Amino acid sequence: MQQLTQQSGFHYRAFVLREDDIYILHKDFKQEREYSVNYLDLGLQFYRKKDHQHRLLNWLAAATLSLCGIAFVLSSLRLATLSSEQLFYTAGISGLIWLATRLRQTPSTLYLLGGEEQLAFLAEHPSEDALHDFLEELTDRIKDAYQNQYLDDQLDVPAEERRSRIQWLHQMKVLTRSEKDVLLAKLGPSRQQSIGFKRTA
Repeated sequence: MQQLTQQSGFHYRAFVLREDDIYILHKDFKQEREYSVNYLDLGLQFYRKKDHQHRLLNWLAAATLSLCGIAFVLSSLRLATLSSEQLFYTAGISGLIWLATRLRQTPSTLYLLGGEEQLAFLAEHPSEDALHDFLEELTDRIKDAYQNQYLDDQLDVPAEERRSRIQWLHQMKVLTRSEKDVLLAKLGPSRQQSIGFKRTA
C-alpha cells in the first residue's frame, strides 16, 4: 500500500510513498502544509495520543440540545408553558456549538517518532487495518533505507565500526535481535571494545 488518505472533520491528510521519501499533504482548520520527508530522517517508534480538549464543551452543548428537545415535546403536549422562540434559539446555538466542537476536535493520533522528523497519522481513519497496512510498508522502506546507508556490503568500513553500526541499528529498531546476532556472528569475535557509533549528517 503506497498511498493513504485520511479525513476526519476538518482534518485531512494524504501520504504517498516515493523512492527516497514520503510526500505529505496536511490540512486542518488553521493551515495547509505540503512537504516531503526522507526515510533516513524518520524513526520507528510509535506513540498514540487522543486530545480531549473540547470534550466538556461538546457534552454540555449536546446536553443542552437534548433538554431543548425534551422541553419542546413537553410544550407541544401542553405539559409545560415555554417560549418556542427561546427554545429555537437555544437549540440552534447549542447545535452549532456541538457541530463546531465535533469538527474541530483533534481525532486520535498516531505519531511516528525516533528520528529527526516525526509524522502524525489519524489513528482510526479510514480504518485501523488500512493504516496498519500503510505503516507496515512505510516501516519496511525506512528499514531498507537505514540498512542501505549504513550496512551496504560495498561500504569500506572497519569491522569494529560495522559492529557499532549494527548495535546502533538494533537500538533504532531497524534490526531485530536475531538479525543483529546473525550480522555480528559474521564479523567474528570483537578484537577491541566498541566505542559506539554516532550518526553523522
